[in-house]
Amino acid sequence: MNMNSTKRLNLNILMENDLTAGIPVILLTTDSTLCGTERMVLALARSLNRSKYQPVIVCMKGTGELIDAARAGGIDAYNLDMQDGALSGLLRWRALFRDRRPKIIHSFLFHSNLLARMTKLRHPGVRVIAGIRTVYTREAYGAFYARAERATHWLDSLYAANSEQGRLSAERNIGLAPSKLRVVVNGVEPARFDAPHEEIRRTARAEFGFSDDDLVAGVVAQLRPAKRHDLLLDAAARLKDEFAGLKLLIVGKDEGDGREQALREQAERLGLGDRVTFSGYRADARRLLRGMDLFVLPSSVEGIPVSVMEAMEAGLPAIATRVGGVPDVIEDGVSGAIIEPENIDALTEAMRRLLADAGLRERMGAAARERIASHFSVDAMARKFEALYAEALGAR
Repeated sequence: MNMNSTKRLNLNILMENDLTAGIPVILLTTDSTLCGTERMVLALARSLNRSKYQPVIVCMKGTGELIDAARAGGIDAYNLDMQDGALSGLLRWRALFRDRRPKIIHSFLFHSNLLARMTKLRHPGVRVIAGIRTVYTREAYGAFYARAERATHWLDSLYAANSEQGRLSAERNIGLAPSKLRVVVNGVEPARFDAPHEEIRRTARAEFGFSDDDLVAGVVAQLRPAKRHDLLLDAAARLKDEFAGLKLLIVGKDEGDGREQALREQAERLGLGDRVTFSGYRADARRLLRGMDLFVLPSSVEGIPVSVMEAMEAGLPAIATRVGGVPDVIEDGVSGAIIEPENIDALTEAMRRLLADAGLRERMGAAARERIASHFSVDAMARKFEALYAEALGAR
């Protein structure tokens, strides 16, 4: 075979690989710690139709759990390590972009939105689908967030929220163009374990010294003020004499701001010192859910919290606040309880009702699992995002 024939053969192979691999899409997020948004990004990458779209996960900074989990599943993933220097991170991003030549950058959080838009200034042909994973309020996120989003939004092809309340906040509170706003609700992958449920429950509880008779109320969430762990502690203090076996398992870490220490001190003041366990960040949070009896997230601000959906998928009744898209997930009185935010009395009563009635916990937990399976599959989420990709690629 002569040299020209070899070149033509190699070119044909490359063209065939390009066709079968799908359109390159960068899934760009801010942090690589495997929390709610990052687990959703990983689930999306796993579920995209590879004959249409080829995902690459890119994180701007962090400890790398998302990168490791993605690579373990055969997904290309890269950490820009911007915590070690913004300039070096940007140089990594430029090299990666040139190598991958994506048609779409799908960004999920504020800083990744800005990086995606900045890149479009240099590469006008790329489509940017930016997004919000919460409900924006000035009180929770500050005025700069809205000003920066509004000033750069013109570079977006589309902008995705994960709840109708999130979409409305982007339109009304941030001031983004309604014609570009879309809603794609989160989806949850079924958790898969190698051991039976009862064995997982037993080992998860034993790790923290919980007995079979203890009543474990838990939460999985980063230790941020908006998650209102303090209200959970206040409610537990009201219930500790009524339920001698009540224990709290708080899974998540703070952001280096001393929040965990403040919550530990609050627990001591309330006489809960021996009843509250702070596990820190846990990559196996979904396993730890199997050791809980109910899930409580009294947030003041949310989009559609992945942690609530994962708790429901684990068969836990969930107590959460009427914020963001929470009412779209939990059927009040059926698969859990919805309370008004900042209402300690309502939170205490909802916990009391579930702690006192094992049969109710079992019925609500079964309904919660069915609710997630039937309405919030990760495949449905992936198909909706694929429709947004096609829409963005068709736009001029």
